[in-house]
Amino acid sequence: MVLRTRSILPIHAIAAGLALIYAGYVPQSEFVATGFQFVTPLIIIMVVHLCWLAVRGHLTRGFSQVIYLRSAQSAVGLAIVILLASIFAPQPAEAASAGDFVGGVLTVVFCVAIIAVIAGLIGLVIYIFAKAVSGVNNAIGGDDNNDPDSRLFDIGSLAVAGTFLCLASFEGVTSAMSFDPSNRSEATYLIEQTPDEVWTTLETATSPDFPLPNILELFPQPVGVVTDEGTSLGAMRRVQFEGREGAGYLTLQVVERTDKIAVFEILSDTSPFAMWVAHKHLTYRVEAAGNDATRLTVSLDYDRMLAPSWFFTPATKGAAHLAMDVLARDVKSRAEGAI
Repeated sequence: MVLRTRSILPIHAIAAGLALIYAGYVPQSEFVATGFQFVTPLIIIMVVHLCWLAVRGHLTRGFSQVIYLRSAQSAVGLAIVILLASIFAPQPAEAASAGDFVGGVLTVVFCVAIIAVIAGLIGLVIYIFAKAVSGVNNAIGGDDNNDPDSRLFDIGSLAVAGTFLCLASFEGVTSAMSFDPSNRSEATYLIEQTPDEVWTTLETATSPDFPLPNILELFPQPVGVVTDEGTSLGAMRRVQFEGREGAGYLTLQVVERTDKIAVFEILSDTSPFAMWVAHKHLTYRVEAAGNDATRLTVSLDYDRMLAPSWFFTPATKGAAHLAMDVLARDVKSRAEGAI
């Protein structure tokens, strides 16, 4: 088994390498946020394995399952390697000495890490599905591996999988092939202070004095508040972000203010987040909860910019919820610290 695994390592490397080369070009095109960026690499991996089996003369019955399994292995291996490289890649301050080229490479590395994860998931799902269908087919079709007709299932299976992946690759290219990108994430905390005290705390934005969730450390971090005019109507707030993908600013302005809510509209976003989500509104809702207590809800409205939606909708929603939780906890900590 070990010798067999080693014998196909070169083809895994070739498949993953061609997917990487393809992925390196797509971020420079208009299709960077579409399925062409995050689904098509699996098609490349599958085609490489199909060609390899054809050259070796191994297109016998069940070859589609071999392609699914090996494609999933290539994708999962790619995911592990690239994710490790992404995690341990230098921060921009460390990479600057190597020139701007490094920053571009790190951006591609991050994108390819996502590609690898999605490809691995799709590959495993397709393989498991094909395995189940093949079990039924074998039960009713016999086991003659030399009969060309017995390979019709494999050809049909690959045709279905290929059609699915091709259609999925077009997600996000046109409005007809896109899903609703609108999302909202929020977090709520009960603060042992009056609403007036909470509003006073909200007048300033600071960096939390508690550790962030580990997952958020993979994303760009706020490193400073350049402009902070409070929460009155028309007030501006400008926050600087830095991460492996670069640096930039998120500029907000209060466009609605009542006794209970303050709505910040995002005027511009040059931070690395602009590659993944289009921020729309950040809302603070402050409601009296009785006995000198206040219920604070922090919510973010945004559009998901990446496809496929089945992966990025829960991913961005989860990350946004953690970010809102940090903002709400920070207000709670500072407000109750004044007691």
